[in-house]
Amino acid sequence: MSRQVHRVRFYSLEPNAIKCMSLEKKFKLLAISREDNSIEIWNISFTPHIETTIFGTFGTIEGLAWFNKRLFSVGIQGSVIEYDLRKQEPKSMHPISSSSCWCLSVHHDNKKLAAGTDDGCINIFDIHKEELVYSKIMDKQEGRISCISWDTSGDYLITGSVDTIRVWKVSTGHAIHRLLTGRDMNRKETVVWTLAVTDDFTIISGDSRGKLCFWDGNNGISIATYQSHKADILSLCLAEDQNIVYCAGVDPLIASYERVKMRGNEEQVKWVKSIQRVIHDHDVRCLVTCGNILYSGGVDGYLAHSSYPPKVLIKYPPLLQPPCVELASEVKYMLLRYPNSVTLWKLNIGKNPIKLIDWRPPTGLRVKAASICANGQWFACSTPDRLRLYSLKLVDHKPKLIKVKIRSKKCLVSHCIVFSADSKTLVIGILEGYICVIDLESPAPIIKHTFRPYKENHFHDNLRSIAVSENGDYVVAFDLRSTVVVWHHGKYYCTLPVRKCPITSIAIQPGTNYLVLVYSDHQIFEYSLESMKYTEFSRQLQNHYPKEWLSRNFAVHSIAFDSKNPDIIILNDDSAVLVINKQEELPCNERKIPRLEANNYISNTTGEGSDSGAGSPSSQIKSAFHIIKRYKHLIYFGALSDDEMVAVEVSPATLKEKLPQTLRTLFGRM
Repeated sequence: MSRQVHRVRFYSLEPNAIKCMSLEKKFKLLAISREDNSIEIWNISFTPHIETTIFGTFGTIEGLAWFNKRLFSVGIQGSVIEYDLRKQEPKSMHPISSSSCWCLSVHHDNKKLAAGTDDGCINIFDIHKEELVYSKIMDKQEGRISCISWDTSGDYLITGSVDTIRVWKVSTGHAIHRLLTGRDMNRKETVVWTLAVTDDFTIISGDSRGKLCFWDGNNGISIATYQSHKADILSLCLAEDQNIVYCAGVDPLIASYERVKMRGNEEQVKWVKSIQRVIHDHDVRCLVTCGNILYSGGVDGYLAHSSYPPKVLIKYPPLLQPPCVELASEVKYMLLRYPNSVTLWKLNIGKNPIKLIDWRPPTGLRVKAASICANGQWFACSTPDRLRLYSLKLVDHKPKLIKVKIRSKKCLVSHCIVFSADSKTLVIGILEGYICVIDLESPAPIIKHTFRPYKENHFHDNLRSIAVSENGDYVVAFDLRSTVVVWHHGKYYCTLPVRKCPITSIAIQPGTNYLVLVYSDHQIFEYSLESMKYTEFSRQLQNHYPKEWLSRNFAVHSIAFDSKNPDIIILNDDSAVLVINKQEELPCNERKIPRLEANNYISNTTGEGSDSGAGSPSSQIKSAFHIIKRYKHLIYFGALSDDEMVAVEVSPATLKEKLPQTLRTLFGRM
């Protein structure tokens, strides 16, 4: 059956540069700070995806560090900030001695945190179970401390500043070694931007001359110096076995140096230049390794996942955490969420889309979540200070938002907002840990049910997302530990079996009340809410996943259904749309997934397209799985009506156009 596909390409986001990164190795959580001082928490245990976004930060973020699952940051506001990941906001602020703070480092075994300041002070904190306690201050040095790192034992701290690297003994608070970097031919100051320390106390530094330097921390002498880059080295990191160091910076070339044993004398080692790769075109500000994977990020905003060998490169674009697109299918409205605004569009076949509303919160506030109901009469949006609910009316053919008050004493700041398909129910996930079901049919919207999954011990981690059945009878929510809980008619109904893999998307199919779940390892499950068991199709599917599907590099972030055929499930990730027909034969594992044209997917049991030749040759192959590969940075793919689909994309070329000039452009070929 043929479908008209609206390709929306005017959703224009600014490329949000990555400033710093920190990896929590045990749980494989990658914290990323961006130029707008938001923090993204990525789960990289399977397919990398954003789990949480923190908007309400104080001041700037110049450094990040984990201690177990506790996240800390520093910035020019002059405090060490700890974050409450459940409430997605700062939990506590701990002032340092004076001035701005540019770097921090955590020693996990000793439970200590060190922060370096603009005026040359090192502040030491003890990390206790529930708080951060100020411990001591080291001797003051001249000039800003631009980077800091602990040695393996926790007895020494290493700091980098202008022209100098210092080794500090923590117990005395004094510097025991002062390592001079030297200057270039123009006698310009050398800034040490980044440091790493190996188990044998080899100090590795990268500086503004583009030089990678190796030092003996025990004796305070230079071992080797390499001119690895044409401009500043802003970041370096060690592989987990500490035999490879990666470095990059203003010159975006990612160079690696490998430690090799000298022939005839295995105790003597030397660092030699190894492979180098150009992954980014702009400044690389941070590097992190996890196993044999290197994560890099910088001015272009892309999070790059690379390895060699095997040679792998995947780049995750600087997009908002889904969902950021919602459709009002009955009136053909499309809502687009931006960091600081929400726009509403009217889509018409063969005509240009019409902007109906450009809603902006009070100055300085970010949009956490937004949604619109299917009939277009209700619009809800949450910012860090409150939830706002509006009635959308057409007055003289012009849209008008009328603010509606929800009768509640609770703070309703939400990060999940979902309307039922019949537009009679609104369900919100509150940062305090509640799920509220709001009746929109009453004269004044009122909270009909309140679920407390944390207090009732259903959830053991942050609420991740919510799905609502067509008439609002079923409410499904899951947390970051993939615990899926179902409520029916306002009462606890059941909990699904838990898999040790993050869920990336859920949806309830209208009519059948089948719950579809997709995990970050790309496994798909279909659960009947009425019979409280997995469907027969779901059971059979577990042994028939095509390897091509399981090996995809992007997580599924939206699920859609065919209103005319309940056997069709449509999934999409960053670059592809997967169409599943449950009536067709399940493929064998090794078989390639047949290709399909975007406007012609199989939606009947015979497997025929509506127009002869409308699909590609492989689209005529009878298979439960078909794939559409014609998109880049696909944000959303869903049904606007029975015969229309919407594909929302962000053009890579548009993102690139908004970036500053590269070093290669400014200074010619390098």
